[in-house]
Amino acid sequence: MTLKRRFGRLLRMPLRLIPPTAVVPVVSGPSRGIRWVVGSAPHGAWLGTLERDKMFRFMARLRPGMTVWDIGANVGLYTLPSARVVAPAGCVVAFEPMPRNLHFLRRHLALNGLAGVAVCEAAVSDRAGTLRMKEGDSPSEFHADPGGDWEVTAITLDEWLSENEALPPDVVKIDVEGSDDAVLRGGARSFAKYRPPIYLALHGERQRRACAQLLVAWGYEVTSLEAGRGPEVSSEWLAEPR
Repeated sequence: MTLKRRFGRLLRMPLRLIPPTAVVPVVSGPSRGIRWVVGSAPHGAWLGTLERDKMFRFMARLRPGMTVWDIGANVGLYTLPSARVVAPAGCVVAFEPMPRNLHFLRRHLALNGLAGVAVCEAAVSDRAGTLRMKEGDSPSEFHADPGGDWEVTAITLDEWLSENEALPPDVVKIDVEGSDDAVLRGGARSFAKYRPPIYLALHGERQRRACAQLLVAWGYEVTSLEAGRGPEVSSEWLAEPR
């Protein structure tokens, strides 16, 4: 083990003494002051370090009254601060399929008294039906996998919006652990009509190629959100209509 890893482990040791059920205010970042369940996600979530730079860029885009689609809402890392910004007239639609994450998402909403959030208990894909999901690197991360232990409901954005016409997107965040292109395909009509900026967390070269092909065909321009990295190698994109 390197000296850097040993030092990092020593720094994290006191965090293990905090009960996972403890409720604390987020220490810093865009979610500062929001009440958070410690064990719901990695410690960086309540410390304010998890995806900090990306979150600041995302939040700077939001304005009161907007509708935000948070696709892959997890336990509310983006949903909660977004709801705080777009209130009182705006809305955040939080798409999340996993029971464990939904439990903490709803707990966080209740702890913070945040209204204006519509929780959609489904995975977003290119076909309605069901998907099997598998746990990822942490208890809050899941991805689509035919051999997964969990079966969840799947929807498309176009079908969902046809039933929820009052909630077209002003800004979209997509982080679905490797099914990003399926999300885009299932929302092709919605993106073509409303042309929101889209923040994408990509997972691998196949996703970069597939998503780039779709977005360019729809008249979007893609830029990297990672300093010093072009979109051809970046895993964090902002897609904006030309």
